[in-house]
Amino acid sequence: MKLFSTGLEQANLVMTSNILEFLWKKISECSNAHQQLSSSLRWVTDEQKEFTVVAFVACSTENQLLEGADLVSSLSSTAKESFALFKFLGKKGGFAINRAAITLFHQNLQQLSQLKDKINLSKPIIVTGHALGGSIASLFTLWLLEIVDFSKTKHPICITFGSPLIGDSHLQKALFQYSSWNSCFLHVVSNNDPIPRKFINHNANAYKPFGTFLLCSNSGCSCFEEPKSILELLAATASDGSPNQGVDYENVVKHLKHKALFKNVSEADWATTPYTVGIVTQLSVIEYKNDNENITAVVDRMEKQEKKYLIGKRTVKPDKKLNEAKINMAKLEWYKKTSKDKNIGYYDTYKSKMFMSDINVEEIVKRLLNHWTDVVEEADQKPQEEGASLRTRWLYAGITYKKMVEPLCIADFYNDRKDCLDSEVYKRFPHFIRLEQLYKESEKTKGSTLDERKRNISHNLTEDSCFWARVEEAIILCELLKEKKTSAEELKKFEEYVMGLVREYKVSPEIFLKRSSFMKRWWEKYKEAMGRSYSSPLTEFITNRKDKDYEEGKF
Repeated sequence: MKLFSTGLEQANLVMTSNILEFLWKKISECSNAHQQLSSSLRWVTDEQKEFTVVAFVACSTENQLLEGADLVSSLSSTAKESFALFKFLGKKGGFAINRAAITLFHQNLQQLSQLKDKINLSKPIIVTGHALGGSIASLFTLWLLEIVDFSKTKHPICITFGSPLIGDSHLQKALFQYSSWNSCFLHVVSNNDPIPRKFINHNANAYKPFGTFLLCSNSGCSCFEEPKSILELLAATASDGSPNQGVDYENVVKHLKHKALFKNVSEADWATTPYTVGIVTQLSVIEYKNDNENITAVVDRMEKQEKKYLIGKRTVKPDKKLNEAKINMAKLEWYKKTSKDKNIGYYDTYKSKMFMSDINVEEIVKRLLNHWTDVVEEADQKPQEEGASLRTRWLYAGITYKKMVEPLCIADFYNDRKDCLDSEVYKRFPHFIRLEQLYKESEKTKGSTLDERKRNISHNLTEDSCFWARVEEAIILCELLKEKKTSAEELKKFEEYVMGLVREYKVSPEIFLKRSSFMKRWWEKYKEAMGRSYSSPLTEFITNRKDKDYEEGKF
């Protein structure tokens, strides 16, 4: 498949749509209407027939920007109330926002909240702003992304003019994980404007771009999405002249609207592919310059970076991944069935590793572990409220996976410490714990009723996926009790735990199979440790073969 660089076409489409001229006009109106006011942040709204515009203007000097140049963590106490609005962007480790931007946003939070409540969310919304006002526009758009019902209207769009970078790699990653959100942002940057380049080299390059950048020069303009290329191009296209903070984007847009975008394409004559031609032409129109590096090396690097970025955007569809996981789960189901037919259960069959089929299952388990580790990690990095981290269908699949696969992880753990009576206990993989947490938090995932569990008990998996770890520890306790190194009370607690699961029909009947570890190892050792005269609800249940009634849902 041939690749084509579409940055020029995207830029041409934006320039000829008149939207940039219209938005800059709104920014100018806001600036002129309130220029006598001392407020550091101002805005206007304009409800058109097809959409609503919100334009922000901030009164800021270069010194103010530099004083607020550092990044503030969302986990810090600074602007805590404002950061809480963006918690949906991800929970793992937080993210950071430019101090000047989050401080100004926080200072105006009450008024911004009132503005948000007044906006007609049934129409598409375009948020715009200039310089630091553009930073506020980006934050306001992120806020809207969390509250807008996208089944009724389109995503809001944010278009900034000459705005500095506002976030770190964690914010960038959260948005990249959900590509439709990242595509909501378009940043227009002139090569004569120093403001968007202020923080490129700040604090070991901690600032990272997100969204699409429309880079403009006197020769033309082009759109770029790949983050590393954007940072490089922002630095390489800066004007050699004296810094000019008063860039008139109205003139920039008007000039480029009438400009022939493919002028100087002859400079790409040496290129061998349409994709390379596109990159060379893009560099030409934005007046890229780097005296320290050959243009061929620059093009090669950009081509590799952009192709890698495009491949990342074309990752396998989630539903396809889920289907692959379902196939592996179906194989495990069959393995479970054949193990039951041997009167042993799949936990002990897998633990014994006596046949090639057990080795094959080991590979299936690894694939499922890798798949669900990635799914949970990606879910935590994505905006949290969009689909409540994991869609309900995925969450049910994840819980079924946890119940089926975690026992096999427990089998591997205790296989590695055979005949060991020390106090080391099974340590769960973090994604098992997270799946459990997400399931409990989800309002839509209500547990089954007792009657439902009774009807389906012969096919049900044990609710507690750590059940077999408790069995293994109870077996060790039996040995310790025999050596008088523990008390019978600990074993009685385990017995009560099992009987509680039985009464609620939350444990698979397979634990009562004759050759299972529960019966062959724990039950035999337990009878010996407690004495033949000992009686309890569980001992009576097992002795009287009530497990047969249990399997039929009649206990």
